[in-house]
Amino acid sequence: MTNESGLVRVGIIGPSWWVNYWHLAGLKAHKQARIVAVCGTKDRGAEDTQKYGDGVQAYTDFERMLDEVEIDGVVVCTPNNLHYAASMAALKRGKHVICEKPMAMNAMQAREMAETAEKKGLLAMVNFPYRDNPNVIEFRKRIAEGYVGKILHVSGQYHGGFGSHRPPGWRGDREKSGAGILGDLGSHLIDLARYATQLEFSSVCAHNMTVFREADAIELIRTEDKRAGSRNDDACAFLSEFEGGAQGVFHTSWVAYQGGYAQHQELEVFGTEGRLHYMANHSGTCLKGIREGKEQFFEVAEVTGVRQPEEGYSEEDTFRPGRHSPSNTTYRWIEAISTGQKSVLPDMREGLKSQLVIDAILKSSANRKWEMVGD
Repeated sequence: MTNESGLVRVGIIGPSWWVNYWHLAGLKAHKQARIVAVCGTKDRGAEDTQKYGDGVQAYTDFERMLDEVEIDGVVVCTPNNLHYAASMAALKRGKHVICEKPMAMNAMQAREMAETAEKKGLLAMVNFPYRDNPNVIEFRKRIAEGYVGKILHVSGQYHGGFGSHRPPGWRGDREKSGAGILGDLGSHLIDLARYATQLEFSSVCAHNMTVFREADAIELIRTEDKRAGSRNDDACAFLSEFEGGAQGVFHTSWVAYQGGYAQHQELEVFGTEGRLHYMANHSGTCLKGIREGKEQFFEVAEVTGVRQPEEGYSEEDTFRPGRHSPSNTTYRWIEAISTGQKSVLPDMREGLKSQLVIDAILKSSANRKWEMVGD
């Protein structure tokens, strides 16, 4: 759905640094995209409309924005507790949506979002940008071609240090985010494992941890401890069983010291014929592999063509390459709308599958036992 000029008119719900950094890069790169309205808090509206171009209308009520402005699609980048309400308001009005992860507060909401988009024939994406890293694409391709043979073990981690001294804003508040680090970086880790291996999680056994600070004392407690109050998980460790019986070991944390790495993610797959190891952080990204009979790892692929640092940023993300290119998820969403495509991935059905794993992990940590992943 576009207007007569062929432009895709976009509304933004939840302006933020991440909208400016990721979504705006994709929108500006696509010639058919035109930002027409932005909905945020009163203290951000005027500031952000200036960043998005001339004639952009500012709102503090997304229902009003959707009713009063001619919009083809919306970017939803609010705190997690508003993803469902904002996305459903747009979908029910026949608007395409690209929503940040995790797509909802629970699988029930996520399922309704996905089913509504499918029923109405709308292009509804969830922003999992790491799928587009060239090394992740190569990783998936090699596994599909049988490089490692039958998958036996999968291990993964995604760490950041930005919560080391205090909860990271609204993400540390259970009422606004649902899950803390598990929803923030853990959702990416879950999606990366599913995408690269093409295996689904069947069951999980988890432990969520919160760093409890009182006066000068620091104590590590279970997130379900009453002392945590509304505080969220700062770290999550979980075991998993995949369909077919493969084992998984995963960890995500925003209290893990990173130094110059800023953020660090790894995924390693061991099979009957070999192994593949993907690693990415702010110092670089690579994929290495070794097969039976080889004595050492060899480099499979590396990211090239990373842009030079731009104004306002000290560096370009080497593990989120393609921010200004057609591989950007938001760019691909606009391209799909403008060319009349019937689908574009990762869609909300993919987001639902990750949400089902998140729900099972939360339940497992609370009950201190293995839990099946729903379908």
